[in-house]
Amino acid sequence: RQLDIYAAILRRQELTARKRDGVVICGAYGRGNAGDDAILEAILEEMRSIDPDMPVTVISKNPRATRLSYRVRAVSRVDLPSWLGAMRRAKLYINGGGSLIQDVTSRRSLWFYLMNIRAAKWAGCKVQMYGCGIGPVTRENHRKLAAKTLNRNVDVITLREPDSLAELRSMGVDKPEIRLTADPALTLSPAVEEKTDSVLLRAGIPPRGRYLCFALRPWTGFPEKAPVFGAAARYAWERYGLTPVFTAVEKGQDPAAAREAAECLGDMPHYFLDDAGAAGTIIGALSRMEAVVSMRLHALIFAAGQGIPLAGVVYDPKVSSFLRYIGQENFTDLEDLTLENLQAMVDRAAAQAGDKAAQAEAVRKLRELERGNVDIARRLLEE
Repeated sequence: RQLDIYAAILRRQELTARKRDGVVICGAYGRGNAGDDAILEAILEEMRSIDPDMPVTVISKNPRATRLSYRVRAVSRVDLPSWLGAMRRAKLYINGGGSLIQDVTSRRSLWFYLMNIRAAKWAGCKVQMYGCGIGPVTRENHRKLAAKTLNRNVDVITLREPDSLAELRSMGVDKPEIRLTADPALTLSPAVEEKTDSVLLRAGIPPRGRYLCFALRPWTGFPEKAPVFGAAARYAWERYGLTPVFTAVEKGQDPAAAREAAECLGDMPHYFLDDAGAAGTIIGALSRMEAVVSMRLHALIFAAGQGIPLAGVVYDPKVSSFLRYIGQENFTDLEDLTLENLQAMVDRAAAQAGDKAAQAEAVRKLRELERGNVDIARRLLEE
């Protein structure tokens, strides 16, 4: 890797007359979602592994926060002249991870990312969709628009799980090179022990305890299911001595869902981790859990990377897709959730707590696959 870095620096010095250089990265960044920002952090680390001096511009909802957090040039999503100018200077445009090509949360979001992809190709960039998820794209006109845009404007698509590959094929996307890799966030490491201790202590959580994490989010049908999560938390405390810790992945939304679920707990011990900081400290906090019950995909990804047993509650197909990809079947759909099946999932997760080897091996293989994301980016930058 060191030789690759030195070679990249020499190439830049030899090709100073070249106008194009660096990368533009666009995704759901600057929104306070730790999972999306973790994807950005992982992509930036991988770009710096190619060349530590690579010029990088990030398109963000909160460019100031992105600049301060990651020490990169950042421009606003609504500042069209700035990001078009960055595309004209860059060699590679990265549509950066996550499920950006979908119309379930917002059709305007889908239009925005498709427009960005077209603009990047028009501006002369190579275009890579980077360790991403695809779908659901539910409207037929959106499926046709997405297929047309991706076929005409994308050079390579790397995907984080097989279900996204099936979705692309069903939409008729067949022109770009497509490779199955993994989510970039799998490459991130936990923060040092002292930082993790500090985050937990600020939330009033003793750093060394026996904990069961709940990572919940608001969603259609959640208010009816919230008491089920609370009852399962009480079950885990009474049966296994596990104290529930309600952890927010998106600081703006998740704390309300956590408190709704915890209403029935009364004086029973429980904690809220509303702000665990950046990806490293969130991963560190999750590594202290004996199991994780999660609706949030990136809580599952972070915990899986630490070998923590998982129980998934599926509000979006991306959650079940990831769990199947690592060989985990301990999940149920939100609409089918009952106290009985959630208790059974907690039982299975608790039984796995002493045997993390199989999950750790699955994650190790995914991390090897994830290297395909950066290998493709390196190739496109060198072409």
